[in-house]
Amino acid sequence: MKKQLDAARGTQGSMRNMEYEIREGWLKILLSGDVTSELTRQIKNEIETLLDNSSPRPIVVCDMARVRFLDSSGIGMLVFLHNKLRQKVGRLYLYQPSVAVRKTLDLVQLLSFFELIDDEMEFLGQFP
Repeated sequence: MKKQLDAARGTQGSMRNMEYEIREGWLKILLSGDVTSELTRQIKNEIETLLDNSSPRPIVVCDMARVRFLDSSGIGMLVFLHNKLRQKVGRLYLYQPSVAVRKTLDLVQLLSFFELIDDEMEFLGQFP
């Protein structure tokens, strides 16, 4: 199942989005563009709904390769998601975070807080 969530138009008129795909045993979220407060509210609501309907011990992989900018609300959303998954004995992985995301998370000393993966095949090898 794949769905796209379009957020409100940004100040420059560009469309920002989130896509997700429910896979066997885990959820893949693809973020792109600027992850700012306008987008994070919608993403957070959508992810909460998905997690409320998920299996026990959910695994979420957040593909951040196409994220150009991450503001404090985006960081807050990632921390919220991490904590929500921990409450459900689940895990959050950041997949191929862009240079901008890595720099931002490093700047606020949260880079080591998240589990990073760069190779999807290695990650998929963890599943039967």
